[in-house]
Amino acid sequence: MVSADFPDVTSAQRDKIYDCLGKKNWTKFTNISRDISTSWLGYFSSEVSEQSALETSKRIFIDCSKLYTTPKLALHFGNNKPTIY
Repeated sequence: MVSADFPDVTSAQRDKIYDCLGKKNWTKFTNISRDISTSWLGYFSSEVSEQSALETSKRIFIDCSKLYTTPKLALHFGNNKPTIY
């Protein structure tokens, strides 16, 4: 799971970032609560290590937003504490 903030982007830019993330198989939480409206779910096979999943996730979010902003990310994998980037 990733909680992402995309500082100083326009609504149109945010839509493009969200579209990119969706195309990369990330699912945005919707209609849950205002407090987690920036959270996304991604799935990895059981063979993928935590480090690999975190690095891949970080790269995808950076790639999707690099034309507009540098994202602020909190990444969570399995039973471990979130990783802040």
